[in-house]
Amino acid sequence: MVSGTKRTRARGAWLWVCGLVVVLASGAVQAADKSQQAYWAGFAYTADQSAVKASTPRTAAVLEARGLPTLNKALWARLSAQKPSQLELIDQPLAMLDGTTSAIVLATALDRELVSVEPIGDQYKVLVEVALQALFFDFRERQVVASYPITLQRIDVQDYRPDASEVDAIIADLLYGNAATSLPQVLATTLNPAKLPDASVRRLQVGDVTLSDAARAKLPDPAMEPVLRATLAHELSKAISSNTGIGLLPPSTGQAIGGAMAARFADGKVYQLKIPEADYVIKLSLNDMKHGVINETPAVKTMLFGAFFNVSVVEPFSGKVYFDQPLRKGATKVVPVTQWQVDQWSASYETVLAGLDAFAGAAAQRADSRGWLNEQKPGGKPLQQQTQALQELIKSCR
Repeated sequence: MVSGTKRTRARGAWLWVCGLVVVLASGAVQAADKSQQAYWAGFAYTADQSAVKASTPRTAAVLEARGLPTLNKALWARLSAQKPSQLELIDQPLAMLDGTTSAIVLATALDRELVSVEPIGDQYKVLVEVALQALFFDFRERQVVASYPITLQRIDVQDYRPDASEVDAIIADLLYGNAATSLPQVLATTLNPAKLPDASVRRLQVGDVTLSDAARAKLPDPAMEPVLRATLAHELSKAISSNTGIGLLPPSTGQAIGGAMAARFADGKVYQLKIPEADYVIKLSLNDMKHGVINETPAVKTMLFGAFFNVSVVEPFSGKVYFDQPLRKGATKVVPVTQWQVDQWSASYETVLAGLDAFAGAAAQRADSRGWLNEQKPGGKPLQQQTQALQELIKSCR
């Protein structure tokens, strides 16, 4: 006769074995899902050497001094410690891929930099930005699959105007540092929700970025327009990606011109990558940037900055327009009386970026977007209907 205790133990052991089999089987299935595997290729440039030194001179100097191998080691260490939730990354040299089978490659690609120094009384406000993208491409087809834009930013206040070496130190910390705002951690955070699209997922891309004559007249230097257009395309892509969690195709304004772009790696190899046609294209027109004083006291004055822009979302094949609306965004800046110079361009630029983020938040159905949508003019029912159509479109890109 078998006792109740023995039956209970036997049943418990059997359930434990069954559970172990299920866990092992689940792990085997997950490991076999090669559709969510990517080979880590490290840091890359999206332009040739001369163009890199022209568009990102300080970043290029830092990378040359510190070395790409050191950066690649720091990036992989963070990605190994903080693995993406839906991707399996494989650390294997690209030279080991023979190109006979499809393999997705991940690179961290450099796009642009921005360095701004603004006098504030007896001090200087220093703004440094480095723009990159987590770029996925099919190694055999040499075709881009998805891009997750990244912007590193550091704002500091100093008692003196920094020289090139001090700017380089800030960029070095942004790229190689351990802070939450440095590239290793930002890359890991960006890739955490990333997922490689399957064949049925629709592709989204930021296309043309244009400036009206009124907006062009507000530029500190007319020669900066091409750089600004590429910057706004990057930032709009980043806003959409970070708000919706989807990967976009690289913007057509910038390094991805003519449906192609280059990726140059630490070993000197350069891959010419094709960019597939987008199913939906987002176009941005910056119409105007305005500012004025809305309140003033003996100690401070409050300035209001406004960004006015138009966003359209079109299906190129059919010409169907899902969204086409004039939009606006306002932001205030409190200026102390001791600040003898106001960088109005930087404040206007930040307001434009806030407007792009507000648009992306509405596309992603972010909770705080309703109030911003209600502020739009003419707005009303057409804006509501087109926003709903845009939100449905975003779902088809996931």
